[in-house]
Amino acid sequence: YVTNINKAMEGKTQPPLVELQKSAIKDGAAFRNSGGGAYNHNFFWLEMAPTGKGGKPSEKLAKAIDDSFGSMDDFKTKFEAAGAPGARFGSGWVWLVV
Repeated sequence: YVTNINKAMEGKTQPPLVELQKSAIKDGAAFRNSGGGAYNHNFFWLEMAPTGKGGKPSEKLAKAIDDSFGSMDDFKTKFEAAGAPGARFGSGWVWLVV
């Protein structure tokens, strides 16, 4: 991703990645796909908890998941299906946005 977005940015002023994503659709696939991939990977690794430090969601988040999906198990099933091969462009990135 980084190599491709750097190649697409050659000769251009490089904005912060979040700003780049705001115009990625109109700027073309190299920006949307590679810029998005770079951002997703970076965000993913920043948000991961160290082994053994994760845990259950807060009560508020658990309630929102239950209200929206029926249960945590139903959420996991739907989340995994949304990211399954062929369900999305790319590597199967799926986000829960609250």
